[in-house]
Amino acid sequence: MNWLDYWTFYNVGVGLFALAGVFLLVKWIFMKKGRKSSDPEIRFRHWREHFEQTEERLQDLLVQYPALPKEAAKLLRKQHKKDRKQEQKKNSEEQRKLTQEVRTLLESGKSSKEVLQQHSNRIYVLDFKGDVMAKAVVQLREEITLLLKIAQPSDEIVLRLSSPGGAVAQYGLASSQIARLKHAGLRCVACIDVVAASGGYMMATVSDHIVAAPFAFIGSIGVVAGMPNFHRLLKKNEVDYHLLTAGKYKRTLTPFSEVQEEHREKLQADLEAIHEAFKNLVAEHRPQLDIEAVATGEVWLGSQALERGLVDELGTSDDYLMKKTEAGCEVILVSTEQPQSPLDKILQLPQAIQNRWSLPDSPESAFWGHSPHS
Repeated sequence: MNWLDYWTFYNVGVGLFALAGVFLLVKWIFMKKGRKSSDPEIRFRHWREHFEQTEERLQDLLVQYPALPKEAAKLLRKQHKKDRKQEQKKNSEEQRKLTQEVRTLLESGKSSKEVLQQHSNRIYVLDFKGDVMAKAVVQLREEITLLLKIAQPSDEIVLRLSSPGGAVAQYGLASSQIARLKHAGLRCVACIDVVAASGGYMMATVSDHIVAAPFAFIGSIGVVAGMPNFHRLLKKNEVDYHLLTAGKYKRTLTPFSEVQEEHREKLQADLEAIHEAFKNLVAEHRPQLDIEAVATGEVWLGSQALERGLVDELGTSDDYLMKKTEAGCEVILVSTEQPQSPLDKILQLPQAIQNRWSLPDSPESAFWGHSPHS
């Protein structure tokens, strides 16, 4: 029998399935043995580094192949070289002046720490992409703890925030992480490109300054709780549900118990108390707000939020960071990344190939009427 007789779709499918099983088994063994070595790492990189290199290549290309006559192009190339030399000379002079200033301060008896506090002009950029349970707070707290050790009083922390809100306690913890920066005397700016609603806005309001894109969703200062109730369905089918508690309000509304007005009122009172705490937090950090007018649970576009005082400035995070680089600040991106083993990369290869050759999403997948909370 020829081996080609076995080359059927069924046999190939079974073979690939078995191979995938072997890969998963090997991966599980590696994870079991080397879990400590795969702990997340906090990494840093310069925001302008990639753009500067690309910009230089583009400028060189435009100078080499301009839409001009040969003689004009030659003159442009010469002038381009002169401009570069002048710019390098200017940078060298500024660096020499700064070096001399630092030398003078050190000779006057100041410590290196005191000098650094006066001359540091770094912008540290953090990213927070929130879900319902604010799982990103795990990385955020680690990154902020590290920054509290290395950032200087003259530095600034920029939080690129995107969150529709979620669980009260988790977003309360996330807001407290931002407060740690303020308590340490570090200026924090929240940049909202897409959405900061409910718990997301709670985080933003703790910062010193809020920048929002014109069409970002802002606000939703409110609290919500809800669940289905199957009591009547259970009763209809003669199914009993027994719930034993110690404490009058240990449980109020549950999916299977009969709804009692006393329990409904207790849950409503709890929601009102949380809402009041939310309002007090916003009012504390943004005293210029008419808190009763904005704490209605409504969501506004960035431009509308500016009119109501919910944000301080319109613009994207890219605009804000570009202004900072033009002002001479050093912008550093801070990220928490999970190191990948060679096996992980192999297992992700099929997905990478699929992404490479898949068609882009259709325009119909985006809707103006899409709710920011869904």
